[in-house]
Amino acid sequence: MATKAIQPWQLERRREQNARAQQRSRARRKALEQALKDESPNLQLVPATRGPSHVGCKGKTACPRPQLKFGDFLHYFARPSDLDNVVKIIDAEGLNIGAVIKYGLISMGYCLDDALFDARREVCFACWASTIEPQMSGRFRIGTALLAGVQVLSRLRGPAAWYFEIDGGHVSRVPQPHAHMSAFVEIAKHIGVHVEEMAVDGAMSPFTPTRPSVPWTSPDELAALKPDIQPVPEQFTIPHHPYLDLIPFPTFRTRALLALARGDRTFSETDLCFDLMHGGLRCNGSSEVSLHGRGDGAPWDARSWEVTPWFYRKWGGLVGDESDLIYRSSAWWWARR
Repeated sequence: MATKAIQPWQLERRREQNARAQQRSRARRKALEQALKDESPNLQLVPATRGPSHVGCKGKTACPRPQLKFGDFLHYFARPSDLDNVVKIIDAEGLNIGAVIKYGLISMGYCLDDALFDARREVCFACWASTIEPQMSGRFRIGTALLAGVQVLSRLRGPAAWYFEIDGGHVSRVPQPHAHMSAFVEIAKHIGVHVEEMAVDGAMSPFTPTRPSVPWTSPDELAALKPDIQPVPEQFTIPHHPYLDLIPFPTFRTRALLALARGDRTFSETDLCFDLMHGGLRCNGSSEVSLHGRGDGAPWDARSWEVTPWFYRKWGGLVGDESDLIYRSSAWWWARR
């Protein structure tokens, strides 16, 4: 598939964004790196007998908010290539941001109980993190474990390519379930967004350029985008980070952008970003001959995707009700397990 050509103004904007992001990250990273130099305990983290109840993602009241801003997490990556490398590793292993925390805890001298690690599949990121953090030394936080995990994985040699890639508009090899990271990357390539842009906290969607005189694309190029990735009107009018452009459900994008525009206090982009990295949305494939029209693993087809049950319960206002395509597609995948 031919990708969109990068214009000179885009390259200059990207350089400026990267420079600002690196300046902001140095102080945060330096403080956490100093904490990691201290002597770490050799402890085992196990499920708490009494701890914060998992709510929101279990269909009750609101979940706790993450104790770390997602933009701060992005600053832990010293270079865009580190982000690319780490995400490729966890994508190839079928893991998510929970694995970054696990590797970080191990490097800090902790042993994460298997049951506690597996519990991440049933709840949102903030609820899972809230069961781990109280058991850590008082001077450590989840952000410290994430930084340590980023440092560990950044030193490893990751795969040269993403778990699956699209060649000429076709899925070259059928992805296995949960390969959501490389699926998001394929959507990004489809709309002309590069991985390093996703690591910039202040990056802007290609559909809402900073200078009105520089249109994103021509009507013909817009028409060439796959139907589920076609921008909704709000993507042109509401400034936003490009991560929202990668969500393959048009109605989800519309609801999220409207919540962002009206300053809805119940909508947290940090919370949503962590939950997306936590595996809340998954792209599915199958080794079977027919998926009965369920997208066949193509990441730009909404039918290839599902939201997890905990994500549906927590973000129901964005997902929609049982008549919505998002729920119907997800329920089809749930029924297969």
